[in-house]
Order: sequence, then C-alpha cells, then structure tokens
Amino acid sequence: MKFNLQKISEFFIPVNHIRPNINSVGHTLSSSKREFLWILPFISFAIGYFCLQFFIAETIVQTPNLVGKDLLQATKMSSELKLNLRIIAEKEIADAQPGTIIKQNPLPNASIKSHQSIFIVITKLPAPIVAPTLLDKNLDQIEKICRDKGIKNRIYYLPTHHPAGNCFAQMPLPGEILEAKKISCYISTGNQSQYLFPDFSNLALEEVIEFLQQQNIACDVYHKDQKIVRPYKQKFIVSYQKPLAGTLITPSNKLYVQLQVH
Repeated sequence: MKFNLQKISEFFIPVNHIRPNINSVGHTLSSSKREFLWILPFISFAIGYFCLQFFIAETIVQTPNLVGKDLLQATKMSSELKLNLRIIAEKEIADAQPGTIIKQNPLPNASIKSHQSIFIVITKLPAPIVAPTLLDKNLDQIEKICRDKGIKNRIYYLPTHHPAGNCFAQMPLPGEILEAKKISCYISTGNQSQYLFPDFSNLALEEVIEFLQQQNIACDVYHKDQKIVRPYKQKFIVSYQKPLAGTLITPSNKLYVQLQVH
C-alpha cells in the first residue's frame, strides 16, 4: 500500500503554531487567580461579620432583682438573660449568709443590653476575733486594747495576792475565739486581809476614841439617844457599839462607828 505523504502532513499542525496558544491560556488563568485573591479578604470579612451578628446578637433586657439572692440563684437568673455577674466588693456581716447579694448596679428593672455585666456586692463572714492577752495589764492598757479591737469588756474587782490594779484572770482565755466580741477581766484590789472588829464594851470612852483616831476611823457618840461632842462633862463608859464586836472588816474600806455610853 502506498501512502500519500503530502496529504498526511496536512493533518498535523506545526509545534511552533500551537505553543503561542498555550501561553495565552496560562496568562488568562493567572490573571483570574490574582483577581480572586484580591477580593478574598473582603469576602472573609463579610462572612465573619454576618456570623458575629448571628451568634452575638444584642437585645435590650430588664435587669433582674438580685438583692437578697445567693450567688447560685443570681447566676442562674443572669444566665437566662445572657447577662454577666461581676463581684466588686465583699462586706462583713455576721448575721447574714455568706455570698448573699446586698447591692447591685444597674438597679433592678433597668434597661441593659445582653452580654453586659451586673456589678454586685456580697456578704462574707467577719474574720474570727481571738481573745487578746490581758493578764498582768492595768485597767488603762486593757481598755485601750479592747477599744482598738472593738471588744466589749466587763471588769470585776476581787481581793487577791496579785498586784493591785492588774488583771489576774480573764474569760475567754488568751487565743480563744470571741463569739460575741465580749470579754471579762478580773482586776486585783490587792491582798486585803479581813479583821474582827474589837469589843469596846465597858471601856472608857476616851480610850476608845483615842484608838479609833489612830486607825483613822470616824465615830459618833450618843448618851441617852443624844449626840454629844467633846469636851465631855463626865467620864463615860461604852455600853453599845456599831459595828458589833466580831464583825469582819477590811482596813482599806472606810469605817464609821457609833458608840452608846453611860
């Protein structure tokens, strides 16, 4: 079989004629890609904006009344309205449940946008106060310590062998917790021994008066129910006395004696 080479060659296109077309197509594709990349940021921004508007849409709501509620209740009420809670302060209140809301801002029923915050003040228990050491301190020091710590103190005076004017006991003891911020202090009045009052019966009035003056004890003298004073017109004998003989007395206490004479 014979082939006509001239006719067959007509079906083939020279390579140099095809290459320019391929280059022009590549150039067109590159230009389109550059244009797409240029507008891609704007498309992304638009998509993100609409997504934010969809998921974080702000609405106007009325603030709930949170005063008197605990944190769990307040959090639930605020979450239902898409509101946030912010604790800005804690106040010590001994007779309130810790975590109770006592103040809020904005006030109840105020208009507020969702996702905004309500600022609250809650309660907390006061820090426990322990009894200070008052032993061996005088009254002025005790009063200053109690005043600085806000403690109410009660003072009791008792005769002891401890130095006069100093605290020798306290309740509660140092370091113990004060439940009601109250403390009791016991102040020594010194070693005050008691004595039996002597018997002046049938003694001369002048001798008795001289003894009482030496002890700085005041006395009044009565004769037939009438008060008499020096100089006496006659020598009297003591027939009755007050305090009675044998009465327990404390020398530091101011004494007063009545004498009946005949």
